[in-house]
Amino acid sequence: MPSMLLWIEYGRFTIAGPAAGPGTQELPYGNGLVAATTDPPGGAVIVTGLADGQVKVTAELLSAEPQASVEEWEDAAVIGVRWPGGSIRVIGADVIPASELTFTQPLPQGPLCLLVAGRNRDAGEEREPHDPVEEYLILAWPSPAGEADRTLKAASRTGAYWRKAQRRKP
Repeated sequence: MPSMLLWIEYGRFTIAGPAAGPGTQELPYGNGLVAATTDPPGGAVIVTGLADGQVKVTAELLSAEPQASVEEWEDAAVIGVRWPGGSIRVIGADVIPASELTFTQPLPQGPLCLLVAGRNRDAGEEREPHDPVEEYLILAWPSPAGEADRTLKAASRTGAYWRKAQRRKP
């Protein structure tokens, strides 16, 4: 499973196709972790507890929905996206060299499911050197019928903040 420390900024990073650049203005208020985006089209945005810095990301493409346990994660959700085609990339901050993880060969356009799980999100900017790094798991699989978004676990204060922000959104 490919894994890396990804530089992030503005408290978020994106999942997008080969033509997308870093960044998005969209936020996943609903489940407080991840949401499909229109910019980049067919992608997703993940919010973090850390505003700027590095988070650990592990990602894998699967052939079918996993029987993955989310017990060890604080937050987890499944979302559906309309994949635009091409390799799946996890894109962080706009830095040189680029902070991104490409974890698939080119995929055809079509429905794709993403399971995103996060942990150690609450320390944010107050993280001490001995605190564990903020960490994310991304599992992707093709979904011929598409799939309804669902929250599997919602236990972090960071996720609660974003869910509460949804209620305040104009």
